[in-house]
Amino acid sequence: MAPSHPRPEDLTELSGALSTTSDHCVLASEELLDHMVTVGDHGTQAALEGVVDDAVDALRELSATCRELTLALGPLGATDRGRSAPATDPAAGPREHR
Repeated sequence: MAPSHPRPEDLTELSGALSTTSDHCVLASEELLDHMVTVGDHGTQAALEGVVDDAVDALRELSATCRELTLALGPLGATDRGRSAPATDPAAGPREHR
């Protein structure tokens, strides 16, 4: 049996979720860096910085991958997403497929 084609509304939802996830990853990596503390002990500080660096790298990679997938969906996943209202905001109303 041949695979079915995805419904346009599903692609729109997926594109929105990927875009939102990408934005959240960027914000989370910035927040993590903003809250880095100095602990005083050199060994502990080096370990802390290593963990934070690894986490930030992973979040940035996830963000980039989500953006690439959103672009790969192209016009099939295009939405009228404004930055003023997140996709999960009920006040944003239903999304329209173009």
